[in-house]
Amino acid sequence: MKMYMVVYDVDHDEEVMETLSQCCIVGYTKWVRVLGKGPRSDPKLDDAVWPGFNCVVMMGVEEEIDPVVFNALKSLHEGMEGKALKVFSWPLEKVL
Repeated sequence: MKMYMVVYDVDHDEEVMETLSQCCIVGYTKWVRVLGKGPRSDPKLDDAVWPGFNCVVMMGVEEEIDPVVFNALKSLHEGMEGKALKVFSWPLEKVL
């Protein structure tokens, strides 16, 4: 299995969640109003100086659908011209 963490601008929430639904992702954990800054982005601190915030979705993905999920997220990322969405993945060894 793989663990995916998708960090994205809240403005793209509907697109991200629809993409995951189309990939048959039914189990996930989602955080809203996530604050921070990326190396190539302005801060998102949800205040008057740095408005806006991100969402984060984390999910375990079975090996069989991993290529489908990765390619769908890659396509979404490219459609945003490499902005507003970051995808991290790593091996998921055990689940209780």
